Amino acid sequence: MTCTVRGLCLLGASLALLAVPGSLEGEDPAPVTREDYEKLQTDLEEMRRELGELKQRGLAGLALEDPRHGDQNFPGQDPEGSDGAEVGSVGGISGRPALYGLANRTYVGGYFDVEFRNVHGQDHEFRFHRFVPFFYADLHERIKFAAEVEIEDGSDVSVEFAYLDLLFTDEVNFRGGVILDPLGWFNLYHDSPINNFTDRPLVNRFVIPTTLREIGAGLFGTLTSDTSEWNVTYEAYVTSGFKGLDNTGATAISRSKGVRDARASTDALGTRKFGDVGDDFSGVGRLAISPAIGTEVGLSSHIGTYDQAGDNFLWIPAIDGSYTLGQFSAGDVPVGPIQFRGEGALNIIERNTFARASGVPDDMWGYYVEANYRFLPEFFLPEGVRFTSGAFPDSVFTLSGRWGQVDLDGNRLNRFTFGFNFRPIEATVFKLDYQINNGSGRAPSNADDDAFLLSLASYF
Repeated sequence: MTCTVRGLCLLGASLALLAVPGSLEGEDPAPVTREDYEKLQTDLEEMRRELGELKQRGLAGLALEDPRHGDQNFPGQDPEGSDGAEVGSVGGISGRPALYGLANRTYVGGYFDVEFRNVHGQDHEFRFHRFVPFFYADLHERIKFAAEVEIEDGSDVSVEFAYLDLLFTDEVNFRGGVILDPLGWFNLYHDSPINNFTDRPLVNRFVIPTTLREIGAGLFGTLTSDTSEWNVTYEAYVTSGFKGLDNTGATAISRSKGVRDARASTDALGTRKFGDVGDDFSGVGRLAISPAIGTEVGLSSHIGTYDQAGDNFLWIPAIDGSYTLGQFSAGDVPVGPIQFRGEGALNIIERNTFARASGVPDDMWGYYVEANYRFLPEFFLPEGVRFTSGAFPDSVFTLSGRWGQVDLDGNRLNRFTFGFNFRPIEATVFKLDYQINNGSGRAPSNADDDAFLLSLASYF
């Protein structure tokens, strides 16, 4: 840091020459010669060069303003957004409220969740479910890097995504790396603090196996202008694909887990994580149309072969939508906002004679619909204990209900969940859920076990 100290000394001396016209005894200022002036210019130029070198090494950020304060251009979240995520944002990264700057170009954040689970007929369980740090870097004004690492149950470590963006125009940009698949809404916005329930929807466990990520590359962008009332975004990538059947007849697609074990991020069928069982590519993409804030319709699809021989296709079309009913009055009591959200998907599984003989199941499907009613606590709490006049002025309660169903080739699972949660701030949530479960057809007997859940989730 010698050059920094010397630069600061030069700056101090230069300011002294300019700001103090005379000595402390009130003597007349000495005339500044051209030689003094040129020396000052030389010293200032040397200081600029040395500070520039420090900035390139990432050290100059120590003296820069903390991007958590002031009007800084760094990723964040509008807490008024839909379920904590920006409507129409691409890839989910901008829905994070906890990205903090380091060295003026790198941002660090994350989230965690812990749970208490009491399932009928089983011993209750405390679970440290997820600890997920994520990183974002501005390598250049047009080159961005994002990554997320998930540590599940305190020990199982995996890469959630890690990709590089090259930004060209609003309409066309490039992304490559380990990509979070834009298949439905929930796979992009699955963070525990964003969502109002402890468990993910059934369709996003078995039909769109969240978290679904693959190695791939492609394009994304926004197709509408900043002045348009509509927002239309898209993502489209070429990816490695599922690995559901090898040439020995071993399969990773089942009626108990759907296509979950066939994800590229697993080590199924003797492959390494993110390895490929076949010699073909797959494609995935999503088009999102938002005519107004709080309203969005998404159409997405994933298609490619799932077997090592490349003879059978797996096609997953999906549709999702959301609508937010703004606040209104019932008498003198304000009601709302109320958000409605739904998502549905199919596993259309092609099966030749070999796939049928290997036990690959037939087509699967699933969906969920939910409603979330947010309300302020002062209408329900007595004077003196109102949160809005105390330590948490932005606190909010949410009442939620979700109905979901999947059919895994005759193994039908139904679930209704009633939820109640409290957010002292938008990024931190305490959840209470009760699940009413029911199975039919080929479903196992424990599919009827109801569950009581308590959880805590927060960004950091």
